[in-house]
Formats: sequence, C-alpha cells, structure tokens
Amino acid sequence: MPSRSSPLQPQPCETAWRRGLLVLDDDPAVRRHVCAIADRTGWAAIAAASFAEGEMLLGSENFDCIVTDLTVEGAPVAGFLRTLAELFYTAPVLLTGTGNRAHRFAAADFAYGIGLNACYPIGKPIVAAGLSGRLARIEERLQRGIRGCCFRDCHWRKAIEAPDTVTA
Repeated sequence: MPSRSSPLQPQPCETAWRRGLLVLDDDPAVRRHVCAIADRTGWAAIAAASFAEGEMLLGSENFDCIVTDLTVEGAPVAGFLRTLAELFYTAPVLLTGTGNRAHRFAAADFAYGIGLNACYPIGKPIVAAGLSGRLARIEERLQRGIRGCCFRDCHWRKAIEAPDTVTA
C-alpha cells in the first residue's frame, strides 16, 4: 500500500563552486606542483600528460582556463593551440616554459594571433606566488564577466623590464 511521502526540501550545499583548470605538462612533478597551487587558489585542476589527453578532456570537461607547457612529450604547443582555436575556445590560456623568454612571447603572440586569449607567459621553474597571483587575477576577471585574458594590455607587458616570474 503506497504511503504519502514528505515533500523534498533541498538543503544548500556548503561547498563553494570552483572553476575548472586544465594543466598540460609532461613532467609529473610540475603537474602536481601546478595543481597544488591551483587548488590552494580555489581552482579545480585536472592534469594531462599529453596534448592528446588534453584534447580528450576538452570534450568531456568544462575548463575556465588552461595552463600548458610550450612543449609536451616533444610536441610543440602550436598544434594544440590550433585545436583550441578551431573549437572557438574563449577562456584564458596561460603558457609556461623553460629557456628563452622570447620563445614564450612568440608562442603567446601566436596564440593571440589565432584568436585565443593568451595570458602573459610564465617561465619555469614556476614560482608558487607568481602562479597563484596570476590565477587569482584570472579568477577576478572571470568574476567580472571578462572571458578574455589581458595579454595585449597586460600591466606586466607594459613595464619596460616586465618580470618573467613573480617572486614572493
């Protein structure tokens, strides 16, 4: 015999919603480091060890930002950036890399040139305070409804001697 049930009364969830971050790097230590920094900054990070894995995740997850190395498993980032452009990806893309600063800027200029919202690139080794500050600024811009990043008008870029990494 059916009984009357009480109406459902939803309870508000205490967990805050977190923005999604895709971290692409072939070095597991760097992936863990970036994910830990992102977690402390309030992002929900998912790591991928290859561009192919990252592309697969793009099809199943919603990311508000991507942090990627310039080279993953020997493959340059240009192909992955073209894929993002073909998908009309609009969220910020933050490039990281070792070595020549001009190479990082060239990659960011390329990304910007094909329609991506490229952030001011970060050099490796990644400084925790620099990355957390950058992610906080990206989050702040997203909260204000600004989907694009500020590569072209970035206050770091305007400085004559723009810092490559921010130290604590």
